[in-house]
Amino acid sequence: MIAAPIPKIPSLTIPEEVKVIPSVKIEPTVVDSLQQEFVEPPLLNELTTVDRLLITKRLPVKNVLCMRGKKNRFFVRTSDQNLIYTIEEENNWWVGYLCYGLRPLQLRVRNCHGMEVMTINRPFAFTSRVLPCQLQTLEIFSPPGHLIGTVQQQWTALRPLYLVLNERGDSLFWIRGPVNTLTCFKDVQFQIQRTDGEHVGATCKRWQGLTHALFFAPVSDRFGVAFEQNLTVEEKALLMSVTILLDYMYYDS
Repeated sequence: MIAAPIPKIPSLTIPEEVKVIPSVKIEPTVVDSLQQEFVEPPLLNELTTVDRLLITKRLPVKNVLCMRGKKNRFFVRTSDQNLIYTIEEENNWWVGYLCYGLRPLQLRVRNCHGMEVMTINRPFAFTSRVLPCQLQTLEIFSPPGHLIGTVQQQWTALRPLYLVLNERGDSLFWIRGPVNTLTCFKDVQFQIQRTDGEHVGATCKRWQGLTHALFFAPVSDRFGVAFEQNLTVEEKALLMSVTILLDYMYYDS
């Protein structure tokens, strides 16, 4: 047999000139506009337009009975009952049984999406009636790790007095309470004033009836805080933190 001849492979022609596609330059303004579309909303933006907050406290009874500690849970709502924050207490399991309302703790504030937007630290301290040289303080961080302000208890003989400061240590508000802080058939208000005496708002401990006071006060309670709408979100967050501190100071048992 005679083998068939192998066909010739056509030679590849390489073009002498290769066309280069010019690069497309994107203007900086276009890049900036694209980045702005993906910027995350600022923290605490839920407080931008509100002028009143309603705070409900719940203490899980099962945790107390099972010796898991006293760890409160707070629900923060607007005046139209929209839930904006859930606050959970963290502490060592034994401090709630020994220190009660004076216990050191940390509060983690999460928004409706579960994101932690604020942290409140409270070290152990006494009250003005026990040891005037070591009074209550709060440290508020938003986002967690970034200090936005503090709350300091001031020594007085009768009326409760607290000072709210920003992250630089500048005085923002005075919180003045009544001589009698017991909620006996009436609401208890703490007045909020600027350092020049201008009235800004008030916090309120709600009276919920005799039955609640006798049986349910240790496990549930209601508070409110009202302020001027034009305050910054950081100032509103500080006033919300003051309201929670007042609960631990006078109504947590």
